[in-house]
Amino acid sequence: MELYKKNMKEQKKKESKGDIIIRKFPLRLTSEERRLVDTLRKEAANLWNDCLDLHWWLYDVYKVWTSASEKKKWYNAITHKLHSQTIQSIIELHEETCKRTRALRSKGEKQWRYPWKYKKFFTVKYKKTAIKSNGKKLIFSNGKQQSSLVIPQPKHIDFHTIKSAEIVWHKDQYWMHIAVEVPKQKQAQGKKAAGCDLGLIHAAVLSDGKSHLIVTGRELRSLQRYRNKKLKELQKRISRKKQGSNKRKKLILRKRRFLEKLERRIEYLLHSISKMVTNWCMENQIITLYIGTPDGVQKNAKKKKKARKEIRQQLSNWSFGQLIEKIKYKLKLRGIHVLLVEESYTSGTCPSCGKFRKQRNRTFHCQCGVQGHRDIVGAINILDKSVHKQFMKNRELPKLEDTKYRRVLLTPIVTHTGAKRAVA
Repeated sequence: MELYKKNMKEQKKKESKGDIIIRKFPLRLTSEERRLVDTLRKEAANLWNDCLDLHWWLYDVYKVWTSASEKKKWYNAITHKLHSQTIQSIIELHEETCKRTRALRSKGEKQWRYPWKYKKFFTVKYKKTAIKSNGKKLIFSNGKQQSSLVIPQPKHIDFHTIKSAEIVWHKDQYWMHIAVEVPKQKQAQGKKAAGCDLGLIHAAVLSDGKSHLIVTGRELRSLQRYRNKKLKELQKRISRKKQGSNKRKKLILRKRRFLEKLERRIEYLLHSISKMVTNWCMENQIITLYIGTPDGVQKNAKKKKKARKEIRQQLSNWSFGQLIEKIKYKLKLRGIHVLLVEESYTSGTCPSCGKFRKQRNRTFHCQCGVQGHRDIVGAINILDKSVHKQFMKNRELPKLEDTKYRRVLLTPIVTHTGAKRAVA
């Protein structure tokens, strides 16, 4: 029976003609709807905790691991006030987590632990069968023991494309995450590889050895600086107010709203930068992108006591991890492989003579007389190091005329005719 169900799931995945993406939007709930969602999340947490108890009890007593089918016999819509499909989703999530942990531990990664932590609240998941629509509203069924959750249907979401949904708590607010199927995007055609160098001033620099792209990150850096400055002022004012006073509560609320606003802006910039990277890869027929991970830069800056406070703060605010995840997500939909590589000595090694020299500014200089853009040199060295496993000599330095510059601005630019033009 288990083999039959597994084959059916694999067949459904093959029948899917498009890509599955997540649409996110905040929920505007009434007080009654808010209480309903709170109840559902607590009940989902109770189910998760019961799965933990059953899982560990059977192992401690009988030394056996439970399966999803066995847990579904114990828990259903009678034992927990949730929709039967929601219960199955949570049980399947627990089973999937256990299998992934078991596979990692068998490979020697003993730091991974099986699910053990009890939850007070848990994400409420809905499968396709638990979601209905009347044309204007989405209706999420919560079983016979709970009333349904009804929300306005977003105009940009077609009901027939919905595959699943879940209610998530984020930044003091409930959000709805809906998985929808969209037409499959155009796949990359080519066999070329490229290197990508991430930075603070230039968010992403790409090169395939002949053509290059520089995406500036000054707007992103200025937002992070503004956030740090404003947070310092607000935190200073909050610390002066009495604990539990109304003025302190208002300042804390103001701080949260400010952080939410800045987070949305930073999220937009990161999405725009990753989109530019994706478009460049498609135009240049890139099938493999090597991204240099600057993890060592942050660790070395923390170790060095002489490093300036401003530099340490900039590196700590560097959101390269979020940018990498967005690039990987977008390129995967296009069929482009993303590989993370170690980038040490890439920005200071000369492509011509192969010698390393520490650089002091944005222009690359070498004793052999070679000059060029430091970040582009870093990108082609990442590519060369990844492909040949070492730095090769007698390579041509990239020409600046083969370089394209792109930038993302949050505010529109007003032209001489008075019309507004957004830059992205």
